[in-house]
Amino acid sequence: MSIWRLFVAVYPPRDSAAALLRALKEIPHLPPHRPTPVEQIHLTAQFIGDTSERELGHVRESIDRSCAGISSCLLVPRRLITLPERGLSRLVAAETDLPAELAELHRRLAHRLAKHPRGREPERFHPHLTLARFAGGGDPFRLDVPCPCPGFRVMSVSLVRSHLGPGGASHREIVTFPLGCEKKTAGPEGSDRPEGRNWVEPTE
Repeated sequence: MSIWRLFVAVYPPRDSAAALLRALKEIPHLPPHRPTPVEQIHLTAQFIGDTSERELGHVRESIDRSCAGISSCLLVPRRLITLPERGLSRLVAAETDLPAELAELHRRLAHRLAKHPRGREPERFHPHLTLARFAGGGDPFRLDVPCPCPGFRVMSVSLVRSHLGPGGASHREIVTFPLGCEKKTAGPEGSDRPEGRNWVEPTE
């Protein structure tokens, strides 16, 4: 039985992702880094982790139920920051606001899908879009400045499969769940739509 590494993602429109990358280029004295390809920029609404293929139906149903009654919402990038907040910085991200719709969606997804090791508290949800990663094990560089990019409307979330191969981690959209009352659309793992997001993410 195959094991799939899964997460639920929010993708910005391509022009919004491109604007975020342009803002990254304007940051002065940014240490050596690898920008995120424009098609890879996303916000992780919920990380699911390793999941057996036979559980995929349960995961899809859980996301579908979590999205029920959730409307589309405006998501606004607020600041350009480095993460993690302590220790060496490993990445540059666009930190966003947290509209009520996204907060409720994350709460439902976490309740249904989060895997918490015994005795460990769940991590605080910190909505952000990763724009670049620093080379090596990190850098002492710190950043916390306003983000000049406008917000964008979140119309859907996607179940995404990540696979680590010789060339890096490949991400493939399995199914998209529109927010509101529209019908969900299957990605390349399904049969309703022939194409979806399918790219290769370089390793560190």
